Amino acid sequence: MDYVEIAGRKVGIGHPCLIVGEMSANHDQDLEQALRLVDLAADAGVDAVKLQTYTADTLTLPTTHPSARIDKVWGAPTLHELYGRGTMPYEFHAPLFERAKARGMIYFSSAYDETSVDYLEKHDVPAYKIASFELVHLPLLRHVAKTKKPVVLSTGMATLAEVEEGLETLEANGCKDIILLHCCSSYPADPKDVNLAAIGTLAHAFGRPVGFSDHTVGSAVPIAAVALGACMIEKHYTNDSTRQGPDHRFSADAAELTRMVKGIRDAEAARGTGRKKMVASEAENRLVGRRSIFSVVAIEIGQTIEPGMIRVVRPGSGLHPRYFDQLVGRPARRRIPAGWPITWDDV
Repeated sequence: MDYVEIAGRKVGIGHPCLIVGEMSANHDQDLEQALRLVDLAADAGVDAVKLQTYTADTLTLPTTHPSARIDKVWGAPTLHELYGRGTMPYEFHAPLFERAKARGMIYFSSAYDETSVDYLEKHDVPAYKIASFELVHLPLLRHVAKTKKPVVLSTGMATLAEVEEGLETLEANGCKDIILLHCCSSYPADPKDVNLAAIGTLAHAFGRPVGFSDHTVGSAVPIAAVALGACMIEKHYTNDSTRQGPDHRFSADAAELTRMVKGIRDAEAARGTGRKKMVASEAENRLVGRRSIFSVVAIEIGQTIEPGMIRVVRPGSGLHPRYFDQLVGRPARRRIPAGWPITWDDV
């Protein structure tokens, strides 16, 4: 499958990279803040804005078990409290989707459970994202697949076998249009752990369009991913990386997001077709900079050309250097001035 179509936009081989701004929890449960983030993404040239649809109770339980306690860097002591603070109120979805639509952007969301899928269906989202952590949530995949809408399936932490099981689950339940996202589920991710070469591995193994969900700081890694063939880039972003909240610290600010968008467009333009050929902008330099055979002295009519009479120099307006030995020993058919390109008409 070369491409998947999302809201009329073709995503895949031979089509412009779809750049997705991941709002995540950076809305801070403030609608005006969230609306500002939609505008920021639009101003930066982002193609789509993505939300996350869940509640703390659909993700986890308010358990006291030690395994539910988390690193203090997240700003909450337990998973339940973290997700409670990060939840986007359901009533925010409609105005955010409307703002994205008004700004000419595609909008969709990550669904984390069956109830969030049912809610998002009321808003007629054009696609669904399955987060890396939910790749193995097969009941969720079955429920999403039955909508028959395109699915963006993130593969952080996954083995190829787990990716295959996820794909098979989606396909068996009616979903055929699937984009895979390579991902390193570390926040922030160290570039040495990202393994961008796996983009090609996923494409070869599953024959699907493959993008990259980025959690590194900066824009170098997602730009490199596009150079390696990623058809979609997803990036967390914020309007202030110093704001309090779980995701601001590793999210791109407005300036970084704008740089990333430009870098991606440059990278995909530079990636080209893979066909090795001279392009129009090289033609003048090919003539000026390539070498050819010139006379170094005046050669009279009938005079035999000797090695010292000719040289291989720039520009390329004479015979190709491969003919140097063939010229030696030939008589000149006409007078050749010194410092003149030699052509077959001359000998």
